[in-house]
Amino acid sequence: MPEFIKFTAHSSAKIRNHSLSSLYSLASVHAPQLSANIDGYIRCLFDRASDDNAEVRRSVCTAMGLILTTRPDKLIPEMNNVVDYMAYCTKSDDEAVALEACEFWLTFAEDPNLKEQLQQHIGKIAPLLLDGMVYSEYELMYLDVDEEDEAVPDKETDIKPKAYSGKVHAGHETNDPSANNASGKSREAADKALEEDDDDDDDYYDDDDEDEAGEWNVRKCSAAALDVMAVSFGGIMLEILMPHLQQRLFSEDEWEKKESAILALGAVAEGEHNIRTTADTRLY
Repeated sequence: MPEFIKFTAHSSAKIRNHSLSSLYSLASVHAPQLSANIDGYIRCLFDRASDDNAEVRRSVCTAMGLILTTRPDKLIPEMNNVVDYMAYCTKSDDEAVALEACEFWLTFAEDPNLKEQLQQHIGKIAPLLLDGMVYSEYELMYLDVDEEDEAVPDKETDIKPKAYSGKVHAGHETNDPSANNASGKSREAADKALEEDDDDDDDYYDDDDEDEAGEWNVRKCSAAALDVMAVSFGGIMLEILMPHLQQRLFSEDEWEKKESAILALGAVAEGEHNIRTTADTRLY
């Protein structure tokens, strides 16, 4: 373990990244040797946070997410610095780094035990997720724009809002299998957990919507994280995002931002409704 930690500072980026990958593998299987060296492990991650190699920074983000899941007590004292770093990585031009940072927010949001910690930073995180929900230039290239269909009535599937959730990405289900809609999972993840019919499962996986069938990306991960946070912090999220939503909803030129605002507004509004419904139920 000390050797792996030492080699995270090697002059070769390839060796640095392999060392971080090895440490991550040991952490993922809860190796006792890692627990004995956890402080040194976290220290080396902070040392590599500003690495000039994107793959190394990506590995740092991945490791931070795992530690948040397995040893949150070790990150909470440094949470201000962790949040600042992840916010920086979320805005990275490197797609892989940005995606790993978004994964961190989703992990953060899905753990009900970290709700109090998350609330302290929601004002910084929520606008980042809204920015991440905008179609990238790469995604716009693959939108179906070959046929003009302004005169064709929209089908229900054309106008139905999409709610991306951690369920879409197998690595991000809540750690608490008994958690309900108000305590961790996004709405889509909670709904899918109730489906027991094999035919329904087949329909889910055979969905012919190209966007849903596409690979997991920053847009989907950002939407999933915002969806989970909306379930927990409906009113707070609406207050934080309203200035951003108003600006985007009345934008004349950038339809991509308007679309992301509509999606976010729907998620936050439904999250607020779920919070009130749960509170009313508990009164009885």
